[in-house]
Amino acid sequence: MSATQLNLDLKTMLEEIIPFNKLLGVRLVSTDPEAGRLVLEMPLREELIGNAYRGIVHGGAMSALIDAAAGGAAALQLPDLREAVAVATIDMRVDYLEPGRGDLLTADARVMRCGRRVIVVRIDVSDSNGTLVAIGTATFSRAPQGGGDKQG
Repeated sequence: MSATQLNLDLKTMLEEIIPFNKLLGVRLVSTDPEAGRLVLEMPLREELIGNAYRGIVHGGAMSALIDAAAGGAAALQLPDLREAVAVATIDMRVDYLEPGRGDLLTADARVMRCGRRVIVVRIDVSDSNGTLVAIGTATFSRAPQGGGDKQG
């Protein structure tokens, strides 16, 4: 099942349609389309721990949450959610600030720029204690309305 086959909302797409998000247990908390803002949560299960001795979340799990939140925020900028299939991550940077601990990570994503072909999103990730544990910036390509880029 794909987004183009369904008349769906962003919550369904992020939590149910994208298999990797579903595997991670990503949950949509809130959106503010006018502000280009989206908040996601990801429960920290044992399988997401990267340092078992210290109980710290794996950086790859944190990066996946950042990518999911940024993609969701970028999708908020589209006139039709079915166009989200034409949005793709072209660059992503993650700065890890503190070890992620607790039972939940929260990603707060804000669109910084939305152009005809590129969307740039800034993401802050906090752990259960409210500690800012990572910041990210993601850039997405956006195919033009009406069919995508022509090559050749």
